[in-house]
Amino acid sequence: MDIEIDLPKRMLFDWKKLLVYIVPAALLAGLLITKVGTHKGRSEGEYITATHAFVKWDQILDQGAEEFASLQMVMKKHPELHAHYDALIGQNLLSTHSPKEAEPYIERTLKRTDQPYYSDYARTSLLISEAKYEEARQSAILLKQQMADDSSFWKNGKDNSALFAFNLLRIATLSEQLGDQEGEQSAWKELKRYGGWEKGTEADEKIGHAGFKQLLSHFTVQETSLLDYIASREEDLSKR
Repeated sequence: MDIEIDLPKRMLFDWKKLLVYIVPAALLAGLLITKVGTHKGRSEGEYITATHAFVKWDQILDQGAEEFASLQMVMKKHPELHAHYDALIGQNLLSTHSPKEAEPYIERTLKRTDQPYYSDYARTSLLISEAKYEEARQSAILLKQQMADDSSFWKNGKDNSALFAFNLLRIATLSEQLGDQEGEQSAWKELKRYGGWEKGTEADEKIGHAGFKQLLSHFTVQETSLLDYIASREEDLSKR
C-alpha cells in the first residue's frame, strides 16, 4: 500500500527551525510516499500505528514520550519504514537542539537518497545545529553556485528548483543571524529575482518556479506570507 504523511508546517519566521530543515519538502515527499509492499492484516495495522504515533509525537517532540517509543518499536519490526520517518525524525530532533540524537536518522537518509546536492544541503543542517553559522553560510553559498553551474542538474528535472529555493532562503536567514546586513540584503534580492517575485521580473527559465511556489506555500501561515517577512526585513535593513 501507499502511505502518505502530511508534512508538518512549522512556525513561520522561527529561523532556528527554518534553518535546520534537512531536505526541502519536495524530497521529503518523495521519501515519505513510497511503496512499502502490499502487506495486509497485522502489518498494515502496524503501519497505521506508526503513522498515528508519529503525528502525535510531532506535536510534542519529546524523546521520552510514549509515542516516540511506539514509533521506534514498529520501525524495529518493519525496517522498511525508516524510508518514511528517518528524515522527519532527524529534522525534528535537530529543531530541538539534539544533533547527536538526530545524526543516525540523517545519515540513513543521506545514504538512501544518494543525491550529492541534497546531501550537501542536509549536512549543512548539522553545521547549523552546532551553531557553526558562518561555515554553514559558506557551504550554502558554494552549493548555490554548484547547482547553478550544473546544467545536467536542471536537465534531470525542474523539481530540483525546490532545493535551490530553500538554499537561497537559508543563505538569507543565515546572513540575518550573523548580522551581515549587506549580505542579507543581497540574498533577499537574489531570492526574489530567481523566484520572479519582483515587479517586472519572471522566474529563471532554466531553474523554473515550481520550487519557489512550494517555498512560499510552506512558509505561509494564515494571512502572513514569506514575502511579507522579506518586505519587513528589507524595510528594517533600509533604516540602518
